[in-house]
Amino acid sequence: MGNKPKHILIVGSGLAGSTLALELIRRRNKVQVIDNLAPNSSSRVAAGIINPVVPRGVKRTWQYQEIFPIVFDYYRKLESQLQSEFIYEFPMLQIHTNENERNEWRKRGEVPEMAELLNPDGDDTIVNHCGRLDVLKFLNATQTALEKNNQFISEQFAYSDLIFQDTGMVEYHGKQFNEVVFCEGVGINQNPWFNHLFFDPTGGDILTVRITDLSNKKIIKQKQWIVPTKEKDIFLLGSTFHKQSTSEVTNPSDAEFLLERARLITGKEITLIKHQRSVRPTVQHRRPYLGRHHAFKNLCVYNGLGSKGSALCSWLSPMMADFITYNTPMNDDVDISLSH
Repeated sequence: MGNKPKHILIVGSGLAGSTLALELIRRRNKVQVIDNLAPNSSSRVAAGIINPVVPRGVKRTWQYQEIFPIVFDYYRKLESQLQSEFIYEFPMLQIHTNENERNEWRKRGEVPEMAELLNPDGDDTIVNHCGRLDVLKFLNATQTALEKNNQFISEQFAYSDLIFQDTGMVEYHGKQFNEVVFCEGVGINQNPWFNHLFFDPTGGDILTVRITDLSNKKIIKQKQWIVPTKEKDIFLLGSTFHKQSTSEVTNPSDAEFLLERARLITGKEITLIKHQRSVRPTVQHRRPYLGRHHAFKNLCVYNGLGSKGSALCSWLSPMMADFITYNTPMNDDVDISLSH
């Protein structure tokens, strides 16, 4: 594997772009990241929940066996590398709304593959191997590390300034690159090379709230979720799901809906601190898009992580970095050359 290092331009510094940059650098590539740092990008307005269980059907999440042996260690190693703290492992309390739901979870908890994940807790269920990535803190730590080595540019990427050269290189603002990787989230709909990939964008609201004397040792979930932060009595509350919505404008009725749900779940008074909304790059078939353009072979895409991005990156970013560096094959479910 003595491949010559490549010079890679990454467009977008959300979860996909940031983890990919670190993986490519680890493989001795030269990396430049460009991002306009929009405050409402989906990675920057994300709870970062890591959850191995899909509630519908009460089953293990897609690629569980690839992701959940390594996801927390993956981010702990990055904490050490970046000298920051951003990954937290704690259980989730799944509160059941009726007897049928409770019985379904109990029954599924007896299945061997689910037994290690689900434990009865009174009328409810504890889900193990859950946690939270403080996404914003991770992104900021990564940006700081990249800036120290002049590998981060804070500006809007201009598609029309990309020059394809006869040598097979790509030029952007006077610099030469072997490949360009687009990690733009919903911004991909403006991308002239990859806007044919179908996305089903979902608008979502997250609240930062104060709840006095609520345990910060677990996530609480009953359709909506309440996630502890490092600050005493401060929690994240979410989320709404507005299909086909591309609006980043907050609506007070969404905040009131989430606050009322949290009051019902906890029986406590809740104080609103901040209301944020973003548009998630969800994909209709719910699998991410990774790979090279069918005609422009030095253009790649890494997108469509949706609401499970914090967990998926620990598996997909090393895979994508190997693909770019060594041309090793990717998982068939995500490789755009096979599925699109």
